[in-house]
Amino acid sequence: MKEIKHIEEVNWDLLAKVLSDEASVSEKAEVEAWAGQPGENGAVLKSADEIMKKSRLYYRNRRFDPAAAWEKIEGELQESKPVRPLTPSQQPVRQRQVVPLRRRFLQVAASLLLAVALSALGYYAGFRQHETAVFTEVISNDQQVLRGITLPDGTLVTLNNNSKLTWPRQFTGEVREVSIEGEAFFEVHPDASKPFVITAGDARVRVLGTSFNVCARPGDKTVEVVVETGKVEVTAPRLAQEPGRSLLLLPGEKGVLFQEARQLVKSVNDNPNVTAWKTNELVFEQKPLGDVIADLEKTYHTEIQLSDPALAELLLTAHFSQQPVEFILEVIRLTFNLELSAQNGQYFLTAVQNNPLKQKP
Repeated sequence: MKEIKHIEEVNWDLLAKVLSDEASVSEKAEVEAWAGQPGENGAVLKSADEIMKKSRLYYRNRRFDPAAAWEKIEGELQESKPVRPLTPSQQPVRQRQVVPLRRRFLQVAASLLLAVALSALGYYAGFRQHETAVFTEVISNDQQVLRGITLPDGTLVTLNNNSKLTWPRQFTGEVREVSIEGEAFFEVHPDASKPFVITAGDARVRVLGTSFNVCARPGDKTVEVVVETGKVEVTAPRLAQEPGRSLLLLPGEKGVLFQEARQLVKSVNDNPNVTAWKTNELVFEQKPLGDVIADLEKTYHTEIQLSDPALAELLLTAHFSQQPVEFILEVIRLTFNLELSAQNGQYFLTAVQNNPLKQKP
């Protein structure tokens, strides 16, 4: 947000969403950044917050009357006595600011009281003219794993980096439905009467109570589901008229939807590090170094490069528990007699000249 000089530049809808606890993580961050800028932004936000708290108090006590509130505010705006213009030499700087700022706060009150009134009637804070469900959205950044997200039914979710999870404030109807863009691990609270349904790309995942990993990053050609406990059904609604349109997955199995090829494929999960991004537990059993690097990049949200394609074929056997990526790379360096360097957050593994390990064992 740019520094706000005039009342017309304030995004009242966004302020109302934040103060009503209806905003996403990114929207809250935007308002915090705006309030921290020089000028009157912080004072406007503080006053708006106080007004919202008072409005909530009246609403809880069943004394909130939107029409009366509007009438009072409009009356104050209309009854504000005009200030007789002064010449520049007569007009103090402080006096030139007091009346506009007071008027500004009254306009803040008008906007926020309207938001509370509409919210009380079941409308979205964006002033839409039709009733909509209220959703919560959580977004993680490129270096962030969000843990302990609890949904209204008690389901626990861990959200990987660069991911977005959306769910309704309350689960109503016959299913508990959420959506995921990116990757998340779900520990679904059992409820046989109300299945838990996840929309992930072109796939839908349906469960009753289980734990599993879903990866459906925007732009990826696949949606992947790996089951840890319980049963999971994966369907592809776009394949409704084709064979193989659903899969039933058991613990240790993996379902992959190839979105372009329009295929659902089930297999045994042979990668023990699918949820390493969540647990920081990494197990490698005679695994090619190229695959090891891929697991490390996903787990630690970093970039690692090998100087020679032949290095990707080296086989590593190791187990790491809660170790930083620098420690793991140092073990790899010592194991294969490589050189390790870092620059701008990237790591480089380089073969030492005449290193006999460059060749595949």
